[in-house]
Order: sequence, then C-alpha cells, then structure tokens
Amino acid sequence: MQGREETGSPAVAKNSFQAAGDSAQSVPRQGWTHSILFIVLIAFLLRLAVITIGHTYRITPRRDHFQFGWEMGRIARAIAMGQGFSSPTDLPTGPSAWAPPVYPYILAGVFKLFGIYSNLSAWVILTFNSIFSALTCLTLYRIGEKIYGVAVARATAWTWALFPYAIYWPVRVVWEMSLSAFLLSLAFLLTLRMANEPPGPRAWIGFGLPWGLLALTNTAALSLLPFCLLYLLWRLPQPSRQGVGVGLCVLAAGLVVSPWLVRNYAVFGEFVFVRDNLPLEMHMANNDQSSGLWTRSEHPGNDPEAMRKFQALGEIRFMEEKQQQVREFIREHPGQFLRFTFNRVLYFWIGPPQADIVAGYDLMIARHLMFILPAAFAFAGLWFTLRNRKLGGFLLACFLLIYPLPYYLVNPFPRYKHAIEPEIILLAVYLFGEASRVRIHWPVRTGS
Repeated sequence: MQGREETGSPAVAKNSFQAAGDSAQSVPRQGWTHSILFIVLIAFLLRLAVITIGHTYRITPRRDHFQFGWEMGRIARAIAMGQGFSSPTDLPTGPSAWAPPVYPYILAGVFKLFGIYSNLSAWVILTFNSIFSALTCLTLYRIGEKIYGVAVARATAWTWALFPYAIYWPVRVVWEMSLSAFLLSLAFLLTLRMANEPPGPRAWIGFGLPWGLLALTNTAALSLLPFCLLYLLWRLPQPSRQGVGVGLCVLAAGLVVSPWLVRNYAVFGEFVFVRDNLPLEMHMANNDQSSGLWTRSEHPGNDPEAMRKFQALGEIRFMEEKQQQVREFIREHPGQFLRFTFNRVLYFWIGPPQADIVAGYDLMIARHLMFILPAAFAFAGLWFTLRNRKLGGFLLACFLLIYPLPYYLVNPFPRYKHAIEPEIILLAVYLFGEASRVRIHWPVRTGS
C-alpha cells in the first residue's frame, strides 16, 4: 500500500511526466520520409512510371494477344463477351475451371470497361498489379517489425520497393502473382498477430476470410493454411480449447470458396475443387517426349490434334484422360519421374534452362546466378532465424519448403515463385543485417 501511495503521489507523478518529456525530447522525431506509407507510395509511383514510360502495356499481338494473360486472358475475354467462364485456349471449348476465378473476373471487368486486349486495358490491369505489389511493402514492414525489429523491417520494405525483380512481374506480366504475393504476406502477418493473444471467434473468422480469397486466387497457397493453424495451436495457450476457433477459420474460408464449388458442380456435374488443369500440367512435364519440363506440343493451344480432342471430350473428360496418362507414365517410369522431379526442384530455385541472348552473348549462366542468389541468401537467413529463435521461424521455413511442393511436379515457370518472394527478400535482408554485425579480427604481425 505504501508503495502504491508513493507511486501515485503528485511529486512522483510530476517527476515521471518530466522524465517522460526529457526522454521524448532526447529521441529525434522521424520525418515523413521514414513513414511506411511513403515507401508504399514510392513503390507504386516507380512501378507506374515503368509501365507508362517503358510502354510495358504494349503487349505483343502475336497469336491474337495470347501473351495478354495467356489462359486467364482467354477466359476473361469469354466472360467479357458474355460467354461465361469458358474457353481457356484459342477456340471455344465450353465451360472451364482451368484457373481460379478471382483474377480472370477482375481482368474481364477491365476488358468490359476499357476494351478487350486493348493497350488501355493492359495499362489498367498492370496498374492494378502494381497497387498490390506496392502494398506488399506494408505487410512486409509489419512482418519484419514483429520478427526482427524496425531496422530490418524498413530495409526490407525499401528493398521490395526498389528491387528490379520485384518490379518486373507487376509491370510486365498479366497474371495473379502480385495479388497472390500480397494476400499470402497478409495471411502471414495475421498469423503472427493471432499468436500474440488468445483470439476470439470474430478474429478466427477474420483469419479464415483471406485464406478463402487466396484459394480462389492461387490455390497452391492454400497448402500453407494447415501449417499456420498448427503454428497457432502451438503458440496459443490451452490449444485444446482453440479447436472451435480453428473450425470457425476453416468454415469462413469454406464459405468464401463454396459459391465457386457450387458453380463447378452445377456446370460439370461432379465435384471440382476450384481448378482442374493439374493433370494436363503434370502430363506436359512427365511423358515420353519430356525432359522433365514442358512439352508445348501437348497443350491444346499449340497442338491442333490436342485441341480437337479437347473440344470433343470437354474439359473434365480431357483432364481425366491426361490424369490417366500421367499415372501410367509414373507407374512405368518411376526412376525417370524421380529424376524429372529432382531437376524441377533445382529449376524452381535457379530458373528453368533458357537461352538469354544479349548483344550476341548467351547470358544463361548469369540468369541462373541471379535466380539462385536471393534463394541462397534466404535459406541462410532462415538458418539464422531458426538459430536465433526468432518469432515466426517455423512459418518462414514452411514458406520455403512447403509452398513449392506442387510446382515440383510441373514445369517450374519463374512466376510461380513470386508469391513467396516477399518472404525471400525478408530473409535475405535479415541475413545481411546479421552479417553487418560480424567483426573479423585479422592477425597483425608486428615487426621483429
């Protein structure tokens, strides 16, 4: 009681306020240029400048603008023309579940407003990509702040804002990678926040909603949800009582996904979980003519015979045939399948082999080095994170080890890795921060 009275006395309170004021005056106020919102603004304006000044919105019209979103662009065109979610290749092939629905519908809305395959539509959708790429600076900052502190958080946000490879994808490629990267980093941030204190039912429901949106944007990212839930059960007190919350999370995610599942069942007459093209992707990377990568002749968009079969069978029966062919190949050539898979693991991290001719010189080796270095730095940063027992180390390990697993079965296009590249950059920046603290004492020879 006496201690409380002394602490609450006017003299002590006055001294406390004076000490707080002196402390506040001793800490220099940071200007607006240190604000994370300033970093986000610079990131967006830089990407917008590249799109506008670099004319990246002028997408090649070859093959009737097929590089304008590839299959997603074709589906968006069909939606914009009133044909529904259908025809992911060059010719009409009926209803489709080739891709998750979120990005094609967004692109279709852009087509409806600004023209199908127009330059203005390209500028708008690339700007849309750039908004979410810039917002990833914010989620990266908050994640870095929670795990490593403000210095690493700010350095990571600036690195993502200015790193050329992080700028390339949103300003050049019409695909969902930038939206996926932002949503996945947001889910990561929410996981860290949920682990701070026992969440209520509303928090668990709010946690499930972005995962449902992720499933409809990049279905492969859903593989990380079980590990995020395991992390929460491990971190939260009384995990046995968190079962209801986990159920609410899964239910919320399921409610977001369910309208699309109902649509697929109504259209195809059977259950299709979000998308159905995995058998074709696996078959193109695992067949007698394959070297473990993509055989373009198997794709209906490239082979007239495959297109005729696609139209005759319909999408579901066509995919079932490809699934049967994949199973036969794995059963008859297990060693070859394992060798192909090992090669694809390597190519996911170093980039698929591809000639890169600049001024008559093939820079393929340099291209592989540019792919592997950030990944190598990230794995080294992960080792330091786990060794130093940093918060969220388990989650970061799952991002690097679990997320890529589905892509080891198909052709590992470089864009597939972009969804986890924010976390790769975070780990690499942390590594350099740790390296800056190392003191090397060189032996000094004294003269005799």
